[in-house]
Amino acid sequence: MLTERKLRLGGGAVEFTCEALRVEPGRRAVVRFVSPAERRLGGTDLVLPAGTVTIGHFWSDRSYSLYAFRVGGSPAGYYCSIVDAVAIAADAVEYLDLVVDVFIDPGGGATVLDEDELPADIEPRHRRTINATLEELTGNTRRLIAEVERDARPFLLPSDPR
Repeated sequence: MLTERKLRLGGGAVEFTCEALRVEPGRRAVVRFVSPAERRLGGTDLVLPAGTVTIGHFWSDRSYSLYAFRVGGSPAGYYCSIVDAVAIAADAVEYLDLVVDVFIDPGGGATVLDEDELPADIEPRHRRTINATLEELTGNTRRLIAEVERDARPFLLPSDPR
């Protein structure tokens, strides 16, 4: 098991317990989580039913994390959180959540979420990271989808059809 620790920009933290699929301390991590209950993905029309499989991808050298949702074995979408200060250890992933997210639908369409929630006094370095990451994420959706689907393939269970 692995703990995902999301540090909030305004203070505080949220932790999630995930199944560690691949962890390369200091470099990257791939985790798996199965939703116990239905939930609506904020800012989108997507409703993720109980049993949704989420494969989370974290990189120490990227300013985003990515969650790939699979419903009934098929990709349902990809949620990218813009982050900073990613630390990957054998038993934990920790990062600073920079509020802004991007939802990518299975066809590659991108929707920017939560920009209106940024604090007015956000540090300029965080603003630069957000702007550069938004450009990267919205400009390369199909490449990113192909990469994470390829990386997740070895970890999908028979109940998570490929």
